[in-house]
Order: sequence, then structure tokens, then C-alpha cells
Amino acid sequence: MAEHIIPEYNEKAFNCPRCGAYANQEWLLATAIDKVRAEQYGQTANKGNIDEFAFSKCVHCDGVSIWKKGTQSMVFPKTNVRTFDLTEIPKDLAEDYAEACSVIGDSPKASGALSRRCLQSILQQQGFSDKSLYKEIQLAIDSEKLPSHISDSLDALRNIGNFSAHPMKDTSTGEVLPVEPGEAEWNLETLEFLFDFFYVQPAKTRKRKEALNEKLKQAGKPEIK
Repeated sequence: MAEHIIPEYNEKAFNCPRCGAYANQEWLLATAIDKVRAEQYGQTANKGNIDEFAFSKCVHCDGVSIWKKGTQSMVFPKTNVRTFDLTEIPKDLAEDYAEACSVIGDSPKASGALSRRCLQSILQQQGFSDKSLYKEIQLAIDSEKLPSHISDSLDALRNIGNFSAHPMKDTSTGEVLPVEPGEAEWNLETLEFLFDFFYVQPAKTRKRKEALNEKLKQAGKPEIK
């Protein structure tokens, strides 16, 4: 599964929100000009700097994205560069994940709330159910059913999210609460690991098995169970 680097303010490289490619970004500021004089008379009249916004230009496609400097959030384009295939993902989980992706630029807090709720739903559907998300994560880790990279990602999620300082993240997963730097992005990446392990890979194995059984059937041989 290819890694996708979410666009962040002032970062030198990330997956471009215009073309989707991982590419270096040139950061620009802008100066306002008198539009009427420029269009009608061909004169450039400086009207001052545009202090509220910054612009990132992708060196791959030359597309420009607009960022609000005060909140360090992208205001154009309204898009999601995460390209995880949700075909095999249950509808309720896919909807929470997709919405968490779509709002991360405007509100990392809202994205974090949606992704925590999605995470808890996954764990509970897989049999790791308890009174709090923290304990459910621990049950999943202790089960030793998960690959080490997923266990490590889940454990780091609790630390990055600073659950001890924000107990409502543990017990009220759908609440819009403060997020730590990088927390919302880490949550989405962890969800993708879990999606791949619990849904995508089993679906691929099932389809390969069905294809093999079809060949065995045509050859008059017993199918595999």
C-alpha cells in the first residue's frame, strides 16, 4: 500500500491536491493589483500584499493551492488526496473514513472525531469490545492477532492523541475535541492499515480461491475448501 503524504502548510513536499502526485512544492505569497486598471488599461497598480493567504505550487503539474495562513489550512481545492480503495470496506466504516478525509484540511478536530469513531467501530466489529477505546486498543494489541506494524500504529495513536490528557477521546469517540499535531493524519493511516488487514486482504484471498476453484472444477478436480 503506497504511502500518501497529506498536504500540510509550509511543507516542502506532499501529495499534490491538484494532481495527486507526490511532488515538491514551491511556497508563494501574493500581491494585489487593481483589476480594472490591469484589464482595461494594461497597467499594474500595486494595492498591497495579501497577508491572509499563502500559495503552494506543485512542481509536477504547476497547479496552485490556496492556504489560509492564520489557521494553516488549505481552502482551495476542496479535495482529498488519499486514494485508499473502499470497495471492500463496510458502508458505515467507509462513510466515516471518507468524511474524516474530506474535512481534515478545514477541521482536524472533526476529522479526528470521525476517525476515532470509525476505529472503535472496527475494533468492536472484530470482537475487541470494552468500555473505552483505550482498552479496546489494548485488547487488540494483546490478542497478538495483528501484524506488529498495526499494533505499533495503534499504540502510537493513543500516545499521539494524548488520551491521558483528553479522557473524552477514550470514552466519547464521536466528540469534536482538540487534536495534537499530526494526530488526525496518523488516525487515517491507522484506519487504512486496519482496512487492509481485516477487509481488503481477506477479499483478495477469497477471490483468488474462487478463481482457483473454478479452474479445478473445469479440470474435473476437487475444489479446495
